[in-house]
Order: sequence, then C-alpha cells, then structure tokens
Amino acid sequence: MAVVLPGSFVYLAHPSTGSTATTTALLKIEGAFMPLDKRRTFGHHASMKQVMSVCGDQFTGAEVIFTAVRNPYDALASWFVLNDNHFQMRHLEQVLQRPPRIKDFLDVWRQMDQMEQLTAEPWLRAGRMFYHVDAAREFIHQENLQHELDAVLRKVPKSPGRAPLRREHVTQGKDHWTTYYSDADYAYVNEHFRDEIVKFGYQFVWSNDSLA
Repeated sequence: MAVVLPGSFVYLAHPSTGSTATTTALLKIEGAFMPLDKRRTFGHHASMKQVMSVCGDQFTGAEVIFTAVRNPYDALASWFVLNDNHFQMRHLEQVLQRPPRIKDFLDVWRQMDQMEQLTAEPWLRAGRMFYHVDAAREFIHQENLQHELDAVLRKVPKSPGRAPLRREHVTQGKDHWTTYYSDADYAYVNEHFRDEIVKFGYQFVWSNDSLA
C-alpha cells in the first residue's frame, strides 16, 4: 500500500510497522489517495516505481517520501510468530527435534533465498529488512509512530500537520519480543541486520541481561 498527497508526500507502507493505522489516517487528509493499478492492488509492497506509474502527472517529484521502520529484534519476533504454523517451520522442528528459535528461522530463510517460499508476505528481501530504504527520505519509527508521523507532516505543504492514529492490529499469540531470544539469537541478528540497527538509530542488544 502507498498513500500519495500530490505535491506533499508519498507514504510507502511496510507490514508490521503500524502501516494499516497510518494508511487509514493519511487517507483522511483532503486530496490524499491510494494509488491502485487497474489490474491488481499493490498490497503492502507498493514501490516508488509503481506509485509513479499510476500517478503520472499527479506526481510532481517534490513530494517527501517516507516509510515506517521498527526495532529489528521486535519485528523479527513478530514474523517468527506469524510463521509458526508454516509447513517449512513444522519441517524444521522435525529436523531439529525441538521447537525452532529465531536464529533457526532466519537461517532457513537465508538458505532458501526466496522469502516467498517461507511466508505469504515478503517482509525480508535480498538480505534486507526494510526494502523501501532506497526510495524513502524520511523514516518514522513504529515505537514512536504518532509523534514522528506528525513531525513529518509538519514539514510538508498541503497537509494538516497531524494525522491521528488508531491502533489496528496486534500480532496474536505474541509475547514480549525478548522472550524469543537467546544470546545466540541476538548474536545472529546483530551480525546479519547490523545495517538496519545502525541506520535506524536502534541500540544493539547482546542478551536479555543487557537490557536491565
């Protein structure tokens, strides 16, 4: 999904970052719309190329392009839980003869190299967690979504400066993300998602004890 207010902003949605609430709020702004291809919808993964192909002359090129990001440790825990019943995870449990952990889940994904084979939603692409980073110029953090969304809107013309959010979805069956991590899981995420942790201003976590 994407939301465009011509001459003002382009919001590129990414799943599990408050995208449904953000999209709903932005569509209430006068003149904002969701670009839709006549043949199919773009789902959560509309790219700037797709947005531009639909918007045509409505897209001025002056828009502020932004997306939302999330604490990588928390995001990976959510995707791990959402894939708990996938056939690849059940097979992995049989091979390991124990319940898979986050490191196991991510290791299988990396070996397969095609996220679509592991989940119904391509949250991870080409070794990267948030694949709108090349297009977006502003990033808002899911953990501080309302404040940072409003800060972006105050920067751009033709917007009300605020878009009240309402929480839409909660990952069912998910405990606090720290409960899914061992020291080995933290080490794996720190190694493979170092760029995301640094780029988006999150702190490295080495163990649950280090959070105290």
